[in-house]
Amino acid sequence: MARARWERPEEHDHVLLLADDDDLHLEAVKRHLDTVPGRQRAQILGRYPRYRILVARNGEEALRRATAQVTAVAVDLVMPRRNGLEVIQELRARRPDLAILAFTAGAPASEAVAAVMAGADFFHEYRDEPEPLAFERALELALDRRRLTRLIEKGEAEVDEARARLSQLSGDLARAMPGFRPPQAREDVLPFKEAARRYLTASARLFEGDSQGLARALGISYFALRRLLARYQVPLPSRSRKPGTSSR
Repeated sequence: MARARWERPEEHDHVLLLADDDDLHLEAVKRHLDTVPGRQRAQILGRYPRYRILVARNGEEALRRATAQVTAVAVDLVMPRRNGLEVIQELRARRPDLAILAFTAGAPASEAVAAVMAGADFFHEYRDEPEPLAFERALELALDRRRLTRLIEKGEAEVDEARARLSQLSGDLARAMPGFRPPQAREDVLPFKEAARRYLTASARLFEGDSQGLARALGISYFALRRLLARYQVPLPSRSRKPGTSSR
């Protein structure tokens, strides 16, 4: 593979820590990732590498090298001196913002589940031969999942803050208006998810037996309605049966 030509070789989108004790796999993946172009500032900087790669060949070295400048970690689950699951657990506790890809060769499903439960954002299983392109795609999915997770967490924190502030403002309003009952606690200000669930539940009851009608009323397709109701755990309006018919 030809070495990439960069206009700004000193720049990068991510500092990636690649923790792998399999030299053949590590070198193949690193060689490929060294050629991946940056995305976030390409229009400004031109061609530059997406990753600056650090390497760790055992679990203890991985924990030691995962400094604040590291934004992503790819961890082999089978490593000497602290296995990958322990590394992932400790890194996740230490760095909620860190994108973590767990990988290993020929893994049973239980290892993938264990890795995600430990805090990995994505899991990649490779075969005997290195698959750098598949590894790159898995790494990008881990980065995307961590970015979206952090956005949701930030949004939920902002919602909690807004609820607390709204509760306070409602109390101020109540004191200014005779007969107005203020919320007793911040929990009295209904969270968005619960408000949406109640609204959809009431809508489903209103359109009982007419899912298509509910979809039209909401301005979405029938399939989008099914996904929306499933997201908020609201049953799909059942179809009404004609008098004299029975279900089999």
